[in-house]
Amino acid sequence: MRDLRISEIMTTHVVSVRDDASLSNIDWEMTLAEVRHIPVVDDAGHLLGLVSDRDLLRNIARAERSRLPVSYVMSAAPLTVRPDDPALAALEVLLTRKVGAVPVVDDAGHLIGIVTSTDFLNLAYRALRGIPIDAPHVKA
Repeated sequence: MRDLRISEIMTTHVVSVRDDASLSNIDWEMTLAEVRHIPVVDDAGHLLGLVSDRDLLRNIARAERSRLPVSYVMSAAPLTVRPDDPALAALEVLLTRKVGAVPVVDDAGHLIGIVTSTDFLNLAYRALRGIPIDAPHVKA
């Protein structure tokens, strides 16, 4: 397989939230978007953190916590990658940190995409099936 870049496999239509969004709101956003990770950004689109479905599960069960802002549970300053980085860089973060997503940012720290473990599973599926990488994604 040729040297893939992050830009070739990342998701660019990313659902994100502000750091003052409530945990119950984040839960709703994740359900609607069918995602397990949501980046947290400021008004200018700079990445502040990342919240996962596991972060929510640990905190939303208690009713009083569902009103807390996402900044209470998000992983602040998550490891990130750039679109021109090798795809292997994101995979190494996923495997070594045991996380399910890596935000993609530009040089100014603006969120421009996300790479998930699902993206790599899709890539493996394509490789095993002999499907070109630039063919439309398989929606599972």
